[in-house]
Amino acid sequence: MVNLYSGFISCKKQANISAVADHFDHIKEVGGPESIGIGGDFDGATSFPLGLEDVSKYPALIQELLQRNWSESELAGVLRLNFLRVFEEVEKVRDQLHRTLPSEVQIPLEEVQNPCRLVLKPSGSGGPQSNKSILSGAVILAAVLLLSSLLTL
Repeated sequence: MVNLYSGFISCKKQANISAVADHFDHIKEVGGPESIGIGGDFDGATSFPLGLEDVSKYPALIQELLQRNWSESELAGVLRLNFLRVFEEVEKVRDQLHRTLPSEVQIPLEEVQNPCRLVLKPSGSGGPQSNKSILSGAVILAAVLLLSSLLTL
């Protein structure tokens, strides 16, 4: 999913539709159009690219991608079919792993450092450890909620 939070789209203060389309083009080139979906994050992020402030602006992004020679079938995938295909697979994996406990292995900090992104520091370093804890808790909570909702289907 391409998250539309401006801080993820651009290292500059404000992103725009063209920068989002650049991400789509890059992902299409690297992973193919079937690997793309839109994850706006309108319920959690604080800033969005100019022209993509809410879901009513998605047609502007689609128009930009059409101008970049994306096909209607590729865009149908981006808007719905890719998501549906992936979640059918997620449900299969959920069913296969329903008795497997989650991994507690931590990702080394060196793997997540990036000068354009939040730099997480180990505890005791005086860094934003509380942000890390909040983020980790939020990710775990989101995964638990997603899996619980899938189990009730």
